[in-house]
Amino acid sequence: MGSQANLRLASIKDHLFPTSVPRSHGVAVLQTADRFGFKIEPKVRHAIYESSPIVALESTIITHGMPYPQNVQTAKEVESIIVGYGAVPATIAILKGVPCIGLSEDDLEELGRNGSSFTKTARRDISHVVGYSKSILNR
Repeated sequence: MGSQANLRLASIKDHLFPTSVPRSHGVAVLQTADRFGFKIEPKVRHAIYESSPIVALESTIITHGMPYPQNVQTAKEVESIIVGYGAVPATIAILKGVPCIGLSEDDLEELGRNGSSFTKTARRDISHVVGYSKSILNR
């Protein structure tokens, strides 16, 4: 029984701390995202291609968690901290029916200024919102 546990732990370790990830994996992820109409911010796209660490962030705090401009300032500070640790931040939102992975400064500003006009959504609602080209938040 102990050896089975060790094998499982070794397998998990390989997933969490891979010694190398083939570049073809990142290319496949990007091709799939492009095929399904995702908008991937260039820094996030590069990180996927290079198999660099990425931290996904909710956009809810920007739109419903704090008042403007504190919300945008906080989002930028959090992203800066992530960059300081060597990862790439990727705030997730759906804007005008397009799933966005990583947001530009203009996107963050739009979310911050118009927060109350955005609707929070759950995974079950994504296809409906994308189909109707609405702007929502990923939750």
